[in-house]
Amino acid sequence: MNNESANGGESGPSDELAGEIDERAADGRMPGRRGLATRQRLLDATAEQLESCGYRDLKVVDIARTAGTSPATFYQYFPDAESAVLVQAAVLTEAWHEELQFLITGRDWSGAPDAAAHEVVDGFLTFWTDHRAILKVLDLASMEGDFRFRDLRTWLLNGATNALVDLVAAHDSDMDPKATAGVVIAMLAHVANHRPGLERWGADHDALVATVAGILRHAIVG
Repeated sequence: MNNESANGGESGPSDELAGEIDERAADGRMPGRRGLATRQRLLDATAEQLESCGYRDLKVVDIARTAGTSPATFYQYFPDAESAVLVQAAVLTEAWHEELQFLITGRDWSGAPDAAAHEVVDGFLTFWTDHRAILKVLDLASMEGDFRFRDLRTWLLNGATNALVDLVAAHDSDMDPKATAGVVIAMLAHVANHRPGLERWGADHDALVATVAGILRHAIVG
């Protein structure tokens, strides 16, 4: 499993990854309003296709058909299906890096640690469910060694990881802050990713939240 805080500090994704969000067309021109709308339809269609087929099975012709356009139009904006997925992943990462960090820091850990822990776990599971298609690609491609997706995944979780490091240290826990933060965030990601299977196996959703929340609470406040 990848270390969620492998990059340590608050440096963002590389310039190359940040460039994936660039809205210019394949020929380098900036699309107009209609062109940007078409590009967004293609990205939405990519996400929709990922809900029903595997990342490796994604085809340009299916994305274009779902978007109501042609493969030729798709290639005006993206060189291949993987590039469209990478853009989706980069946009998600940029949008949620600080949101996941605030999910940790915006809680009353001193006055109501039980409620804080439950809110964090429930929020994390909800986020993973809402964006499961792209997040599965981040997990798969990261495990396969694709540094582009790996860096995005690390940056997505980096803010939350560093926030946990600070919280554990501030509460004078007898646990190592970095080790604790790395393990807890990895646990949250793993449980969130496998929650549907765990619930089909018979693990109650509320019991899952309560169990992970108890571990999180103990890690922070003891």
